[in-house]
Amino acid sequence: MEEVSHTPYDFSISTISYTDDFEYRKTLRALFRMEQKNFTDDVVLDEQDIDDALMTKTLDWIFAKTRSNHLFQTLYTKAAGFMLSESMETGLCILFAYDNLPFFHPVLCDYMADPRGFSDKTQSYALLHAKLFS
Repeated sequence: MEEVSHTPYDFSISTISYTDDFEYRKTLRALFRMEQKNFTDDVVLDEQDIDDALMTKTLDWIFAKTRSNHLFQTLYTKAAGFMLSESMETGLCILFAYDNLPFFHPVLCDYMADPRGFSDKTQSYALLHAKLFS
């Protein structure tokens, strides 16, 4: 596994939990290692403090690391289908959506920690698969 501090995605965050949009976006900013900008209004800060370029770079990095794995291909294709798409890149984005992130983040962490041991029996994968295919 790559040194955690040198990846564009923060795998050291072990628990994903949020109860509203503000906390969700805060979680995304932490996972994608975004530096917080200074705004005087909390609502403006929350809505404007997303670094699109950094997010794109990190999503591209994640996709490059996972796209050849057939299990991720299955997840990406299924998730894309929810948006009437077949694009695996779209599927990756859908897996970062509000309802999917708490399930997808552990999958990424488990895969990056042990790519060779990662299988359809890995608990995090089985949970996300069940959620998507139920």
